[in-house]
Amino acid sequence: MELKKFIKQTLIEITNGVKEAQEEIKDSGAYINPEGFHSGENLQSGYRGEYRHIQKIKMSVGVNVVENSEIKGGAGIISVFSLGLNGKVSDVNTVTNKIEFEIPISLPVMDIKK
Repeated sequence: MELKKFIKQTLIEITNGVKEAQEEIKDSGAYINPEGFHSGENLQSGYRGEYRHIQKIKMSVGVNVVENSEIKGGAGIISVFSLGLNGKVSDVNTVTNKIEFEIPISLPVMDIKK
């Protein structure tokens, strides 16, 4: 899987998971990422009537770079997961790098006024 697809799919899955969880617990009295924030004893709203928390999704990804003599010119292939070579014997160099980064995100807010 390409790194960009992995990151994209991870962010989509997190966002959709939050939305689905909010819908599932909406009648329970609990809130997931509620709109607004408390200042003293009063609920305050923010921009356009909603206050959104900015959170950081921390990612740590192992990236393999594989150089294979069977690939034209020994080109490097970058993947998030290890590549299999279908049992073929060839000269292969693999370098694994760890990439760590944070992505700021404002997840869907739950309307607590209902």
